[in-house]
Amino acid sequence: MTLTSKRAFVISDMLGQKAGSYLATSLLCQELARLGLRVTCFAINVHFGGEQIPTSFAIVRPRFRRGCRWDWPGKCLAWQARQHIRSERPHWVFVVGVTRLARYLLDTDVAGHLLVWELTNATPGNKHVDAQASRLLGRCRAVLSPSQTIDQNIRLNHGYKGRILRLPFWIEDCQRASSPTPCEFLADFIYLGRRDVEKGLNELIRATAIVARELPQVRVLIAGQGSEATFAALARDLGVSGNVRFQFFQTREEALSALKRCRCLVLPSYHEGYPLVLLEAARSGVPFIATAVGSVPELYGDTCAAILISPRDDHALAQAMVRTLSEAAEQYQMRRAAAQAVFRRVSSAEAIETQLSKLLLALEPTP
Repeated sequence: MTLTSKRAFVISDMLGQKAGSYLATSLLCQELARLGLRVTCFAINVHFGGEQIPTSFAIVRPRFRRGCRWDWPGKCLAWQARQHIRSERPHWVFVVGVTRLARYLLDTDVAGHLLVWELTNATPGNKHVDAQASRLLGRCRAVLSPSQTIDQNIRLNHGYKGRILRLPFWIEDCQRASSPTPCEFLADFIYLGRRDVEKGLNELIRATAIVARELPQVRVLIAGQGSEATFAALARDLGVSGNVRFQFFQTREEALSALKRCRCLVLPSYHEGYPLVLLEAARSGVPFIATAVGSVPELYGDTCAAILISPRDDHALAQAMVRTLSEAAEQYQMRRAAAQAVFRRVSSAEAIETQLSKLLLALEPTP
């Protein structure tokens, strides 16, 4: 089947260069366009820098952008998208996330056209999942899931019995960084993400205190949004204020630049779905320590780039950190190469083109 000139709609709450669903939507639109499709994206919130506004696909915003308390922008955009689906009959209609916006569309006569892409780990009570939308999933054309682990959660927690097709998450395939020498490392370990207890930051600080008894010069950088107050207080109480630094980066580019200059990424979360920060580390050849939660073991359990530990275990985390700091240069370079091999397998331009083409070909075009 020739993809050129066929039409695809992408409908999402968010579009842009931020992380999460902003980026997922943007990359999906760009990749569909690169495959030759005529793409229109219907989005409520759009966030691009002045020179980053895409030209490869059209963008439709809600006609009414006020009245957020009653979600008039979402309801308006859903109505607009429904009218376009009925009149233009695109071959594929992607809805990003099991959200209120998805619910508005699933509750209409165009539900059978929708390919709903689950962005979360589909756990019970997930705040990013609209419960009413999850109950309407049986009306859609298919659900798209990034991993087998999340497939199972969709069945179990959403009660969905329909068709599930694979669409993994990915990040941009761009130039990798060269390896810094140890004396040039910005930090030994970097955490990138929301500053939250459930991200395992208390365990990270307690693990740092354990490591510092053996390796007093250990350096940990905790970067991301959210208050640092309680975590900084814990670091002071444990005597590792000099080992732990907090920083907020204004842009994703600044954060990724810092990641490239660190020895190892650490992600000690209690729960995760399909964390993109591990792909961001792998792209730059940065090995990582992560908890074996969500899709992480499925994706990284067979590579030496990753050291996987149990959540809520600061002693296991400390042991992994010591192991990383103590490994020979040859071993570290082997782990860097393994990380880049993971990226090529999971998120390279070639891998994503193959996966997305396979998905499109698996679906009979809408008449």
